[in-house]
Amino acid sequence: MTMFVALALVAAQGDPLLSIDLPAQSVGAGLDRLARQAGDALVARPGDLAGRRSPALNGRMRLSTALARWCAPAGLSCRRIAGGIVVRALGPVPRAIPLRAHPAPPPEDPMTGPDVIVSGRRGMTVQGELERSYSASHLDAVELARRAPQSLAELLSGLPGLWVDSSAGVAANTIRVRGIPLDGYQAIAVQEDGLPVQHDTLPWTDIDQFVRPDLMIESSDYVRGGPSAIFASNAPGGVLNLRTRAPRDRAGGEMRATTTDYGLIRWEGYATGPVGGGGWRVIAGGSVARDPTVRRIASTLGGGQFRLRADHDLGGGGHVSLGVHRLDDDTLNISSFPMRYDGGRITPLPGFDPRRGSFLGPELTRLRFAALGDRPLGRNNRNRMVTPSLTWTQPVAGGVLNLRTHYRASRTERYALSSSGGAIPAAQAIADALPRLTAAFPATTQIALRHASDGSAFVPLPGNDRVIVLNPVAADTRLNEAIVDLSYAHALEAAGHHDLTLGLYAVGYRWDFRRAVARALLEARDQGRRLDLVALDGSGQVLRRATDEGLLSTGSTYEAVQGRQHMIALYAADEWQLGPRWRLDWGLRHERAALSATVERPAMRDGGDPTTLADDRIAVGSGLSDARAKRIARTAATLAVHWRASDRLGAFARATRAMRLPDPGVFRIGGSDQPRALTIEQAELGLIWRHGTTGLDATLFASRFPDIALPDLSLDPATGAVRVGAYQAAARTIGLEVGAGAAPLPGLSLRATVTWQDPRLQSYRIASLTDGAVTVMDLSGRIPRRVPRIMASLSANAALPGTGVTLGGDLSAMGRRYADDANSLALPGFALVNMGARFDATEALTLRLRATNLFDRIAIMQGDALGGEVRAGDNGGIVTVRAQQGRVVSLSADWRF
Repeated sequence: MTMFVALALVAAQGDPLLSIDLPAQSVGAGLDRLARQAGDALVARPGDLAGRRSPALNGRMRLSTALARWCAPAGLSCRRIAGGIVVRALGPVPRAIPLRAHPAPPPEDPMTGPDVIVSGRRGMTVQGELERSYSASHLDAVELARRAPQSLAELLSGLPGLWVDSSAGVAANTIRVRGIPLDGYQAIAVQEDGLPVQHDTLPWTDIDQFVRPDLMIESSDYVRGGPSAIFASNAPGGVLNLRTRAPRDRAGGEMRATTTDYGLIRWEGYATGPVGGGGWRVIAGGSVARDPTVRRIASTLGGGQFRLRADHDLGGGGHVSLGVHRLDDDTLNISSFPMRYDGGRITPLPGFDPRRGSFLGPELTRLRFAALGDRPLGRNNRNRMVTPSLTWTQPVAGGVLNLRTHYRASRTERYALSSSGGAIPAAQAIADALPRLTAAFPATTQIALRHASDGSAFVPLPGNDRVIVLNPVAADTRLNEAIVDLSYAHALEAAGHHDLTLGLYAVGYRWDFRRAVARALLEARDQGRRLDLVALDGSGQVLRRATDEGLLSTGSTYEAVQGRQHMIALYAADEWQLGPRWRLDWGLRHERAALSATVERPAMRDGGDPTTLADDRIAVGSGLSDARAKRIARTAATLAVHWRASDRLGAFARATRAMRLPDPGVFRIGGSDQPRALTIEQAELGLIWRHGTTGLDATLFASRFPDIALPDLSLDPATGAVRVGAYQAAARTIGLEVGAGAAPLPGLSLRATVTWQDPRLQSYRIASLTDGAVTVMDLSGRIPRRVPRIMASLSANAALPGTGVTLGGDLSAMGRRYADDANSLALPGFALVNMGARFDATEALTLRLRATNLFDRIAIMQGDALGGEVRAGDNGGIVTVRAQQGRVVSLSADWRF
């Protein structure tokens, strides 16, 4: 009896009990999901999986039972051996089984094409979760449908190691990775099907301006640290790979319609199937939206995107894929706004709702810039892009050759209202203007604030007599870019098994950038009206103005850059299986870049209007330019040891020297004439544990930045011009990120993440001139701006038996951060709750209801981006910050055909 029990326990350990919920679909997609649950590698020939489907499989059962029930109807033999699931075909593809009256299209099978893209690694073999020697997170189609992210920042929210701020809107958000003091998407590479959406994050040309998640995105993988620096450029913090849906050889598709309580209407969908008789498969889809935005702005935004992809199998096991992506839309982007600060508490300023408010009212829908003319400021970000692409995969000499390439042409007209210091009392604004106006117009006896549109007097709100100076910005950017990635993977035996990859990556682009900045005086309230500072004589008649239709300047700043970069990278990686349980992973990447730029000098001129001071000093283009150029080369390297401790446990240790080459944006006025590469030294210790439906990932990480340029934007006190600068410093960070998941009961799933980190600035000293004397502010030991020390998230989903209803909820929490590097303005921690429900009305129709920020909390994310990031300002208890949007309720319907 004892022996029988022991044998049963051994069998249970090698045959985990799983909670299975597989819809009818292609057999490979289900096998991939089963392998992920079990933490096993999946080994199969793509030709054996192609065209085979299995009926739905639900319930709690052993892995061996699930494999038998899933594979048999498809004519496959699926066996579990040590560390993997081996699949073999028993015969030809069975005739199609009538699974349901309206079959739901399966998630695209990552195993049915030779062009399998495995984020974080390259090679010939498929690895299971326990074989990873790096940290990674996977979002499948089910999770993406549940969350329905509208932006790249929303897609990344909740992943371990990432501080994500989506408060700006759909685009131009910012993130921080593992405490790395790099803003925007400078620390990670964002890819679609293994190729960068954009090689560099450039000034006012952010990567997330050109990413719109919709139904054409089938899944995503985010790899943190480790091999990211080898297989992608500009990726010291990680690689996010978005996998688009591939065409199928059976007709089908899906449509989704979404509406919200603030008036959003969005349609997205795709259709796929074979075309003609030549073996081509095609998928076409995209999204269209009409977006009045959750923020109160005067303009209605919207637009859409379209994707078309055609795949064809070639002789000898080859494969070719042709695609095109077209984007044309307007997206929301807001800046920081004033709030009250008292005793560490931040509360709304009367007249401004930080969850739904904005300054983009009717009087700021259009604005005249001296250098760029009349512009539709209220349209926010106008993004247009077209990207044709080619992927070719071909078995060659026992290995696999992969070619991925695209050409991308984009144009953005980006408009913004940058914060420019805090809101001040109206009386202070009048007192500050008095010396200038009396000097220019001696007959002045008093100053008044009047509305620029009709000349009526400014009337304060109860509890809010504040006015604010903002910097309206118009930035025109064009990017023409070509990227090629060629790699060859080959397996060989030499003192163990090697999975070797060699690759070449090349990029060339031209970036045309023009930016004009004005200065406007507004009421410090939602959709504040423009104000004029007028000089009055003794009889109360208007003499002259300090402003021009509410503008203190129609052109305080102008810059124009034509930048180019040509870069080539060679990379190599090897996964060397030293024994049954030990593997050595290494990689090298060498990059050589040539940067150049033509930088136009600005010129100051007098606009010639004697009735106002606003045009006395206007920045415009001079027609004179300076040439800048730099050649630079760096090498990245990584080395990891992986230990498969048991059938449930894998562990790794990794050391990486990553780098990031500069981009032509560093040549802007005020930038560096001799740009330098950024070097990051990283170490990781990781643990991956899987047991049945329970899993745990934990990574202890440490990073060091021997020399980093911390950006600083400030205003010239005399002219109001925006100055671009940077301070040299060092930095280090240590931290721990943990992700866990479990399905303790059938239909119930839980997922949690926790990130703790301790980043610190080092050798960070700022010299300034005060009353003719040089003073030094030492910020060494401070925490970098915006980075929280603790972040956590928890999600739960429960299917109610026999109802077709699934309930779900998310909790995300963030600890205290600082708005500035001096740590003078602490931003309070917060917790946000999201709730949702899904109803499978029929086999073809699913309804979803979701509420984000359910309790309508005020969640402060960051401070003043202009002049407040090194040391934040406090104007009489008023600070400049930005908060997450308030509660949004959305309803969507999915129809599959």
